[in-house]
Amino acid sequence: MLRKAVGKGAYEMAWSQQENALWLATSQSRKLDKGGVVYRLDPVKLEITQAIHNDLKPFGATINAATQTLWFGNTINSAVTAIDAKT
Repeated sequence: MLRKAVGKGAYEMAWSQQENALWLATSQSRKLDKGGVVYRLDPVKLEITQAIHNDLKPFGATINAATQTLWFGNTINSAVTAIDAKT
């Protein structure tokens, strides 16, 4: 088993087979941080390969495999964020 600390408030993940990447939505600290961070992880080593700051806190996560669009639910703000996983 492999475990690695990534960020505060790790919530939900989406797997991209095409990009061979595991995407993780983190809400960070509710009191200290504005927004959250979406991390792209190496699925074998769980190392962070990319970090994308989001002004809204991302919670739920899914990916459209055909378009490689990541979708994150921003529950606190009643919003949805879309991120192009290819870029």
